Amino acid sequence: MAQEYICLKKTNEIGSIAINKKVFESIARIEIGEDETQFVPDSSRFKNAVNCKISKDELVLNVDLKVNYQLNVNEICSRLQDKIYHSILHMTGVKMDLIDIKVTGFIF
Repeated sequence: MAQEYICLKKTNEIGSIAINKKVFESIARIEIGEDETQFVPDSSRFKNAVNCKISKDELVLNVDLKVNYQLNVNEICSRLQDKIYHSILHMTGVKMDLIDIKVTGFIF
């Protein structure tokens, strides 16, 4: 079975603190949704355009996007990676290991 949580604090006499991978997906969706003039999540190919995987306590976030055809794809994706990384770090204190952004098409 796939790991659903990442442990923030090791178990002690009181208990443990863990975050579900859906939390990281939600934070990424919020960042994507803030500027829909530049990009939108591509949920046409897959059910979820934002997918988080946890493997050996490493966080990997995959994002499928459609980008506005008038914009520089490399610049937009790089800026989005930065925004997602810093938002997750600020909200959870967790450093993402990998954020993969895949451009699946353009918005015309």
